[in-house]
Amino acid sequence: MKAQLEKIMLPEGGSWCFLLRDIDAIPFEWHFHPEYELTLTLNESGERYVGDSIEGYQQSDLVLVGPNLPHTWQSAPSVEYTEQKPLVFVLWFSQQWVDQLVQQFPEYAELPKLLQKSYRGIKFKPELAQVLTESFTSLAEASVRERLIILLSILDALLEQPMEMLASYHFQTDVVDNDHQDVLNHILFDVHQNFSQLLTLEMMASRANMSVSTFVRFFKRHMKQSFNQYLTQIRLGHACQLLIRSQKPITFIAEESGFHNQSNFNRLFKKYKGMTPAKFRDSFRNKSMN
Repeated sequence: MKAQLEKIMLPEGGSWCFLLRDIDAIPFEWHFHPEYELTLTLNESGERYVGDSIEGYQQSDLVLVGPNLPHTWQSAPSVEYTEQKPLVFVLWFSQQWVDQLVQQFPEYAELPKLLQKSYRGIKFKPELAQVLTESFTSLAEASVRERLIILLSILDALLEQPMEMLASYHFQTDVVDNDHQDVLNHILFDVHQNFSQLLTLEMMASRANMSVSTFVRFFKRHMKQSFNQYLTQIRLGHACQLLIRSQKPITFIAEESGFHNQSNFNRLFKKYKGMTPAKFRDSFRNKSMN
C-alpha cells in the first residue's frame, strides 16, 4: 500500500484541474497530494480507501478529500458486465485558489468550513451525487471559462448538505504552507515507500535533515498526529487491503505490513478497527456475497 505523491499540473489558462477517467476498471493507486480533490464515481462498485477508512462504494459515489490525505478507489474484483463503463470525474483545486475565491467573493465565505471537514475526507449522499451528475458530465465539453462557472455551482451545491466523515480523528491532515509542503512531501513519500521496514524517529529525522525534536514538532504540526500514530495507520491500512484482496495467512499479512509481533498487530488492529483481523476479513467476505 505504497502511496505515490501525485503532482497536479494546471491546464493552460486554468486555475484548477479537471480529469475524466473513462476506464474498464479502477486500479488500486494509493496516492496523496496537497490539493483538495472532489471525485464523482459512476457505473462502478468496489472499495474506497481514505486515510484509515475502508468502505464499499456503489453507483454515484461523491467524495471530497483534503490535502495530503492518502486515498484511492478500487473496482470490485468480480463485477457483473454492464454496457456502461466506469466514469470517474476528478476535480482538483488548491488552498491558494480557495483563499483567493473567498477574498474576492464573500458569497463563498462558508466554503472554508466545508473544506475543513475534508481533512478527514467526507462523502455526500448518493441523491446529491445524482443531482450533480449532469454538472460533472458537462465539464468534459466545456471551455476553461465555462468549467470555472460549473465548478463554482458544484461547490455551492455542496454547502450545508448532509455528509459523513470518512477517516477517524486519529487520521486527519491539514493545509501546509508552501515553504513546508516540499519537505512534508518528502517525508510522507519516504513513509509510504518504506512502512514495512523499521522506521524510527531518529532515522526519519536524519533523512529530513532535522533534529529529532524538530521532526516531532514538524510532523505533529502538519499531520495533526504523531509520526508513530501515522505510521501505525499506514501499516494497518496495508493490512486491511491484504485481508480484503488476498487469501494470505494473517501472520504473513502482519509481517508484510511492518508488524513483526503478532500479538501487537492483533492488539492495534482491534484498537483502531474495533475487531480482530479475522473478523474484519470475514465481514468483507460476507458483504461481497450479499
